Amino acid sequence: MKRVLLLTWLCLAANSIYSIKIGISHNYTTVSRPTTTESTEPTLPASTEAFSSISPFLEATSTPGNTFPSRKNQKAKATVAPSTASPTLQAKTQSLNSTEAPPSLPTFEGSRHFYCSCDLLLDTCDLNCCCDTDCVPETRQVFNCIPSSFLPQLQSRLEDFQYTHGLPTCQINDGWLCVFRSTANPSKTHLQIASFDTSHYFKWSDYLDVYETDSAHSGSSVLHYKLGQPLQLWQPETRQLETFELPAAYESSSCQLKQSIWHLKPIKTICKMKDSSQLQESLWGILNLTSTYHLLPKPRDLEEQEVKGLVVRVCQREEDKSLHCLEPGNETQLDIIADKVDFILIHNFTNILEAQLVLEEAKLSADDTLPLWLQYTVQFIALNDSPAKPTSGPLGYLQGAPLIFSRILSQNNSESTPIFSYFQNTKGFHWLSLPSRKLRSRRCQRKLDHKEVLRFGVDSLTRCHLTQAAPQLQVHKNHTEYCQDLQAKIWRQLLPHDCSHLDQVDKMFVSQLGRPEPDKWIPMEVRYPENNQEMPPPVQAVYNEETQLLSCQNIFLTVGYEVHVADQTLMEGRAPHQQVLQNIRLVLGQRHDLEFDTSEMEVSLPLSMSVMFYRMQRTALSGASRLGLSGHVVILAFLYRGVPFILLQLQSLS
Repeated sequence: MKRVLLLTWLCLAANSIYSIKIGISHNYTTVSRPTTTESTEPTLPASTEAFSSISPFLEATSTPGNTFPSRKNQKAKATVAPSTASPTLQAKTQSLNSTEAPPSLPTFEGSRHFYCSCDLLLDTCDLNCCCDTDCVPETRQVFNCIPSSFLPQLQSRLEDFQYTHGLPTCQINDGWLCVFRSTANPSKTHLQIASFDTSHYFKWSDYLDVYETDSAHSGSSVLHYKLGQPLQLWQPETRQLETFELPAAYESSSCQLKQSIWHLKPIKTICKMKDSSQLQESLWGILNLTSTYHLLPKPRDLEEQEVKGLVVRVCQREEDKSLHCLEPGNETQLDIIADKVDFILIHNFTNILEAQLVLEEAKLSADDTLPLWLQYTVQFIALNDSPAKPTSGPLGYLQGAPLIFSRILSQNNSESTPIFSYFQNTKGFHWLSLPSRKLRSRRCQRKLDHKEVLRFGVDSLTRCHLTQAAPQLQVHKNHTEYCQDLQAKIWRQLLPHDCSHLDQVDKMFVSQLGRPEPDKWIPMEVRYPENNQEMPPPVQAVYNEETQLLSCQNIFLTVGYEVHVADQTLMEGRAPHQQVLQNIRLVLGQRHDLEFDTSEMEVSLPLSMSVMFYRMQRTALSGASRLGLSGHVVILAFLYRGVPFILLQLQSLS
């Protein structure tokens, strides 16, 4: 007992979080157990046959319609003396573990419901299948029958295993425990469907259809293009119709195939070139195609005699992202080596309205051994299409989706409905970017990239260092400005976008829904733990003339974001289990006083930002936990100087 308690204490003592020790003293008296040489073995039957034919149930439970099967004549049980019990038990154990067939095998003929899982051949005796009715008794005597303890399904019917917990029927195995009569309902037989129609089921698409230029769906409609239909090119002089194709790669980086441009499906292909001459040759091939062929705004109608196509305009993208388009027929004046070819197709969802070929000049390096890449892209832009607004879910937030932030715009009338920048400026940055560390350094950096933003349900902790030039200490200089600028740079790393002061956080709002609505926004709450009723004191600078040291007081270096989430049912019950934001807090860390050393040229400050999500139903969303007494209780027991102690460990989970 002492070893078990000591082992338990050693295994679990390392996980202690918050402990309560309760010591209880007990007086233990050692009780000696009496030893005896008497045999406690049970009474065994005199022979193997008497042991195998046990039937605790008598015919008193039978009915005229249900009688027990025929039994062998039972022999009288004999009481074995204690001195001869051990040899008999050893012989019985050898008989049960033996793989030899019993001397008298049962006969299975005449049972219509008999089930034999090893009977695989019809009208043929299967080897080592003792329940095969095609095997004569003489044949089964040479088999090594598998005991029922390994494969119990070989000695009973399938129905017995479904309704009687694996017990065989007495007709097959008349043992000491068998089923004589079953009151279970017979299994239902489901009707088989004669003709099963699979036309309304999803099937694998034939991927070879994309290589067929004259497929059936290409001419399904002459009024407009359909989604996924190949675009067509028309040669006015030869009146030749072709499919608009671009080079494509297959099983290698080199483009050796042709890929059709499908309606409303953007394409991006990257091809590896051998040298600049091959790059120039590919470019001239594209220019030759667009100068001699016209792009049909809709599929060709064979009944129309006059075919009108669109001329693909060739443009060059400058370094400032502006476009310089050439006049039709002057494509030969373009003497550049381009590594990016963009096809921009303006459409109204049915027809192509305008087509542009935009080239971007390649920046070739002096090293000829570096590989060259040619990139093809196809973009479909709808006419009068407004810029898309970012969303984070169909209605509520999805796990891992970015949170949508917006700034409230200033209004002259305070009573009017607030206007958010999310609905006015669609090109703005509507997320909370998280600071990160530069490679091979610990310096803080913050990018306006939607890939590195605060995401729903994802807890995070970021630590980095902010570098700043040391202040120039002078006697009559106002050093408060330096401390305020330092705090402003810290806030630009820790606060939302375009916020350099705590007063600007009051104008930041977060969408409650993943798909923002005008009236579903919540303000960001700033919490100052030292005094929730007031704002923190302003930044101050204290300069000591004797020691010539500058101290910046009331500096914040850490913040934490707390997001409260609830599971709600929206749209009058039609949208259950939607993750909706209930509250968001910006919790300030401790205030610090920074004292600068005049010998240092650069100042490095450690910054920290944490993000935690909490469910309003008090269940952890993504690792966020609370300390409480509702956690697991681990009981540890150990001995100290012969006296047992019990250690209760409370571990909080949520």
